[in-house]
Amino acid sequence: MYKILIVDDEPLVQVGIKSMLNCQALGLEICGVAANGEAALELIENTSPDIVICDIKMPIMSGLELIKVCCERYGFRKPVFIFLTSYEEFAMAKEALTYQASDYLIKLELTPAVLDEAIKRAIERIPAKPSAPSAAPAVSDTEQLHYDEKFYIRLLQNMFDSPEQLKLQSEYLGIQLAADAYQCIYIEFFDHTNNNLSKEKQLSLYTSAYNLLHELIVKYFSAVVIPLDVNHCAVIATIKQADGKNSPDTAHIIEALSQMQASLRKYYNIVMKAGIGSVVTSPMELSESYQYARQAYSFIDDDHSFLSIDECQTIDFNHRIFNLSIFRQQLQTAFEEFDEEILSQTIDELTEMFSKYPQRNFQALDAACSILYMAISSLPGGEQTVAEMFGDYPDGYRSIYHKQSMEQITAWLDLFKNKLCDYFVSRKSSHTNHTVNLVKRYIAEHICDKLTLNDVAYSFSITPNYLSQLFKKHNDLGFNEYVTSCKINEAKRLMSDGSMKIYEISDKLGFESSFYFSKVFKKKEGVSPKEYINQKMD
Repeated sequence: MYKILIVDDEPLVQVGIKSMLNCQALGLEICGVAANGEAALELIENTSPDIVICDIKMPIMSGLELIKVCCERYGFRKPVFIFLTSYEEFAMAKEALTYQASDYLIKLELTPAVLDEAIKRAIERIPAKPSAPSAAPAVSDTEQLHYDEKFYIRLLQNMFDSPEQLKLQSEYLGIQLAADAYQCIYIEFFDHTNNNLSKEKQLSLYTSAYNLLHELIVKYFSAVVIPLDVNHCAVIATIKQADGKNSPDTAHIIEALSQMQASLRKYYNIVMKAGIGSVVTSPMELSESYQYARQAYSFIDDDHSFLSIDECQTIDFNHRIFNLSIFRQQLQTAFEEFDEEILSQTIDELTEMFSKYPQRNFQALDAACSILYMAISSLPGGEQTVAEMFGDYPDGYRSIYHKQSMEQITAWLDLFKNKLCDYFVSRKSSHTNHTVNLVKRYIAEHICDKLTLNDVAYSFSITPNYLSQLFKKHNDLGFNEYVTSCKINEAKRLMSDGSMKIYEISDKLGFESSFYFSKVFKKKEGVSPKEYINQKMD
């Protein structure tokens, strides 16, 4: 069933739309009715409609303002909009198309048949529906959550090349990074009973603890909780200077953690310990706060469940900071291309470097854990995939947390390297095909945008050169040729529908001009757009 939201300030229009909808034949369900954009926005938040049939001009918040907010808030996950307009509102309707509205329908010309066709076109544009043109398999909620978690882990590990790349991917995922400041917290859960539970029961216990923490933390301050593995997670606290309630200082964070600790112990016999990092003012600096949180955590003892970096100022931390970003490019290439040679070489460089400084075991441990978290966030199947690599070893991959000497840590890292390399070799082909399918889906969902190789590559955190190579290897067409082919196919669909003029189609699909659109169309199809339409009418 496709959920429909009706938004119009005229009650008679609301009733008229309801009566025209062919709900049974098209599999529709009316999930709500609103009289203005503000009320509609609340219903969108609560009911998640697939399609919004909306008057473009309304009091309080217009339809145009509503779609702008939905684009900013939900990105590609926003509902598909069908706008209702009058003749004099054509300029507003044209602007709505730049926000990827599916249709604009003239109220005085609206009939059940016209509405039926508009609904069918909207259904084709709904992400996660098999009928979407050129679309790959749908993104499930679980997959979306995986992408979000992967984004945050890359952010904590300083794996974005530039603020522009960070901005592009956050917008694609619909993630808001607009706080005045941020502060990271590194958390570990312990089973207080020491009952040596089975792996399955440990997973169930720690998952329950994580879910409870996730529910509780937002009651104390605004934050995002990111699972790292079975019993470790990171928290990004967001600070808004104008909002005292959502602006925790370190003392407030420790007090909140103490309250949550009490709840975890009461319900699950779980002990929680945490290190608290420094306050930073830019998302690109979050890796620094995260590094300090991990280092503060390394000084936790039986007398302190929570320590902040500020409380550890008597200790010289500078010589202990290790920033994995100096190996960022190699590791990024290795994980995105499943390149076992680059991965092996990079980890060998790390272990060789650490072997020269055996006293810096914390740095080595931090590097090993960082690569572990990168693997969990990057590989298909995440934690389950990594857990299977260590299925025959006591305590699985979590044995890294018990390593103390440099020799033990580098031995574990070398073992992990070998297992990752074996995995890369066995899965390289299927992984690259999956990446290409994801990019194709992105192109289908953003067919009305200006799609450049650089922008799309940044949206997937891969290099433009690698994306170009993938398309050449796995398609008959290169990237630019593929995008052009998809836009022309969409243009042909719109022409066959007959409801749009050639210049409107050109504008909608993001071509520089109608002349350029006609030139590209004729080069691919052998006829001009006008000739194509005439052939279809004959």
